[in-house]
Amino acid sequence: MPTDARESVSGGNWQLRVTDAPPDLIPSHRAVRVASLMGYVDPIGVKPGEVLRVHLSAPAAHEISVGRLGRTALLRPEPDDEADRAEVTWLADATSAVARRHDVHPGSYGAATGEPLDRPGTVSAWVRVWHLPDTVETSSWASVVSDLDYPERCGWAIGIDADGHPGCYVGDGGHHDRVNWTFSGASLLNRLGEWVHIAFTVEGEQVQLWVDGNVEAEGRAAAGAYTPGAVRVAAAAQSGLVDHLLDGDVSDVSVFSRTLTRHEVVALTESRAMPAAVPSARDALLAHWPLRERSGTVAADVSGHGRDLDLVNTPVLNLPGPCASKSIGRPGYDPDADPTRGGSIRFSSDDLVDCGWPAAAEVTVPEDADSGTYYVRVALAGAEDEPLELPFVVVRPRPRRLKSVALIYSTFTWTTYARRATDGSSIPGLMSSAYTRNISGRLFFNLGMNIPLSRVRPFVHRSHLRDSTVHQHLVRPERHAESWLHSEGYAYECITDAELDADPGLLEQFSALMIVGHNEYWTQNMRDGVERYLDGGGNVICYSGNTAFWRVGYDQRTKVIETRKTTHPGEGTGVAWLPPDEWGERWHTDGRPGGKWSYLGQAPSELLGLETLGWIDSGDPTAFAPFEVREADHFLLHEPERVPLEEGGLFGTRSHDGPAVSGYEVDGLPEIQGMPALDPKGLTVLGHADHGPRFVAHWGADTGHGADLIYWERPSGGRVLNAGATNTPGSLAVDPGLQALTRNALHHMGVAKG
Repeated sequence: MPTDARESVSGGNWQLRVTDAPPDLIPSHRAVRVASLMGYVDPIGVKPGEVLRVHLSAPAAHEISVGRLGRTALLRPEPDDEADRAEVTWLADATSAVARRHDVHPGSYGAATGEPLDRPGTVSAWVRVWHLPDTVETSSWASVVSDLDYPERCGWAIGIDADGHPGCYVGDGGHHDRVNWTFSGASLLNRLGEWVHIAFTVEGEQVQLWVDGNVEAEGRAAAGAYTPGAVRVAAAAQSGLVDHLLDGDVSDVSVFSRTLTRHEVVALTESRAMPAAVPSARDALLAHWPLRERSGTVAADVSGHGRDLDLVNTPVLNLPGPCASKSIGRPGYDPDADPTRGGSIRFSSDDLVDCGWPAAAEVTVPEDADSGTYYVRVALAGAEDEPLELPFVVVRPRPRRLKSVALIYSTFTWTTYARRATDGSSIPGLMSSAYTRNISGRLFFNLGMNIPLSRVRPFVHRSHLRDSTVHQHLVRPERHAESWLHSEGYAYECITDAELDADPGLLEQFSALMIVGHNEYWTQNMRDGVERYLDGGGNVICYSGNTAFWRVGYDQRTKVIETRKTTHPGEGTGVAWLPPDEWGERWHTDGRPGGKWSYLGQAPSELLGLETLGWIDSGDPTAFAPFEVREADHFLLHEPERVPLEEGGLFGTRSHDGPAVSGYEVDGLPEIQGMPALDPKGLTVLGHADHGPRFVAHWGADTGHGADLIYWERPSGGRVLNAGATNTPGSLAVDPGLQALTRNALHHMGVAKG
């Protein structure tokens, strides 16, 4: 590529530099083509003085621009997206005269390190297949463990063909020969999701294929000298590229130098991989991977030969093994105290947490940049396609002014929703979300942020589920709140979930924390930080619905979110997370269980006063409701200004996300759904929204009970104003009553203005 095809432009103190195009290095891994313009920014929350990297796959020459999103048009009485776009302040732009197209390389597996293996006498593995490989010509198969690189370097393998037949290959390490495959006549088609023990033994040229302790087939091994190859678990290779990826769980893979006896093979089967050591022939081990890792990027070889597995593309760790009971995982269960848990690793052919694309451009954020919402715009030269628009947040975890409010952006929630298909198309590796499943039908537990977030857009103002009313629960609520704080002259700074997770103590520097929109996914650090802040006398305004619903983990280094969600009895047939007989899988790699905070002994209502009640997404105007005042004499409705009410004591009758404040996802008092009520001392229900029976899902006795509005002086410390609906920021933008209430609350919380 020509190195003179780049241009750098400065906008004020903003620096945008198109980087030199790196060599086109193709990973040794099968590719999935990305033909359209796609991209992501890293990090989503960037501090002044730091560099924002823009990663693109661009099929043609393109222009990159950086802009500050406007904060006025969003507050107009009626939504005006055209005026909002026109209000962007452009800060820098640059042009790349060349295309920068990149593919993705999904699929997780383990690659053995250390010395090559000679042809083994026995190979044994436990596998639970979730999805059979697709039929491509007549040779489609998925590897459980293998050193094959078809067609030139084929040594040995255990695999499953497209019809579900277990099989093995024992060659000489040279060119592939179909005669060296041995397949069982029985298929695993009716055993998907069940653990199966597969092994092969070799004696001379005779091969025996074992399934669950029985010889299922006999075949022929290649004779002559043997050339060793690269060993992989859950993958093989084809023409030098990793391929034949497995969609399944693997446990206790053992490679032996000699032929095991029937008694020894049966012992491996009967042990169900419960002991950490193999039950027999330990002196003959060439490699042994129990695959019981709870975290990390390496699976240990415990044979003593140093052939550890490098884990590629973040397979799922910390899963129970073949010996585990389906009853494990209930409240009080301790994985460390369960000798029968065993362990396994889940590999998927569409696992991907980082595209690995090189940065196409770098944006240096000036030291004096205001915190707030910005975006990168990428337009292909000469194309009429819509440009790519990538929002990011300039964050300031340390406020510049005393008595500031911290406005938190729900970037973890953005990521969990962002890759649900918007146009019916899907690209393997780029569809991971908390609401989609991988190709094997299993939940995605690992969600990367360094992958395109297709639903995270700065301007889109319409629900992807219904479009009777304008609505967007990602990015837009934070923009509404920021625009209102700016227009009122309040001292505020923006942070994202990642900053709060990294440094929960940052809240101590702020007079108030403002949670808005749809802040559903919280880490332990986030929750603990907010609790300590409140216990120390802090203040929270929560204008979010479905708040702090799920516990997640976050890796600051890899930028991967881990979420393991559980289904509980009584939640309805539409809930499709881990059912009770799979709760053994809910332990995160940090050693703590995932799921709903309310089921983990740390209910959101204990922190912020409300619990998620349900959701509506019909999108028609009757699916929304205002607040009806319940405590008209409360000081927040009068001091320092009177909150204007409409006839019937209503406010929140206007919103830019539907026609009223309560709608889509709403939170209410815990007793509405049968949970213990909070201590009434210090708790005031300022208002309540009543919908009627309009909810798609509702967990309260009164199925029309909408959002509650509470003010809570917590017994353990701190003050909370909570208006539990995802629509609340849209109402803050235009509703005089909610605006006055918020001004009163910020006044009493000591937030500076002017």
